Amino acid sequence: MKIKNFVASILTVTTLAIIGVSAQAQTVDAATVSMAATSGVVYVTNANGAQVYSAPDDQGNMGNTGNRLANKTGWAINKSANVGGAMYYQVGTNAWVAATDTSNEAPAVALDKDMYVKANGGVNVYDAPNGNYTGSVNGGGMIHVYESKTDANGTTWYDVGMNRWVKGDYISADNVKETLTMSATAYDPTVLGSDMGYSGVAANLSKFPKGTHLRITDGNGKVYDRVVNDTGLFAYSNPNQLDIAMPNSEALQFGRQNITVQVLG
Repeated sequence: MKIKNFVASILTVTTLAIIGVSAQAQTVDAATVSMAATSGVVYVTNANGAQVYSAPDDQGNMGNTGNRLANKTGWAINKSANVGGAMYYQVGTNAWVAATDTSNEAPAVALDKDMYVKANGGVNVYDAPNGNYTGSVNGGGMIHVYESKTDANGTTWYDVGMNRWVKGDYISADNVKETLTMSATAYDPTVLGSDMGYSGVAANLSKFPKGTHLRITDGNGKVYDRVVNDTGLFAYSNPNQLDIAMPNSEALQFGRQNITVQVLG
């Protein structure tokens, strides 16, 4: 979900789904007002949108700006105000929303697709994100997911049906058949007179036949999405070695290093 900034976005009303309304004043008689610095993201939960108010004055009066933030949109906040016991969040310059119209938890996103449980053994299942443990599902297999939800800590959870939720750490869009630690070098196919390009990787073909889809993560965390299309002399005689195609300038910097290899189905 894209997190919006009210000040930067106010000129593009349609794309941000800010709903115009007639202005009305929000007044709290002689309310105590206290401000505090804060940070984070809030998500609108009011089906009619969150009313946008001007900053509270010393008496707790807040003017209605005539705008609403659309339901289920996310907004960065940088300050909070307690106005006579009611909490408000600043989403931009002179733009505030009531805490009662928002939540720190992102709304659910409909998915309805097959994904994969990336674990060996069982994975815990809960009755809600951060809810009560209710059982487990088997790792390594396909599972159908119906929606995702991000909690206040930024952790994604997946609804796998029948009031069962699985933490996103164990769910993947890819079918990871195997994860290996290997050694790698790099080469430029064009230097060797080849027109294969840079989407491939040379491997021992008895271990990884041509067409095998590999996701390679190097020692610096850079990820290479490659398909086996070649075998070099070194890789041919060393089944734990890969030779990754890339431009010569990058290949020289890559050197030789240990990598993590995921075999994708």
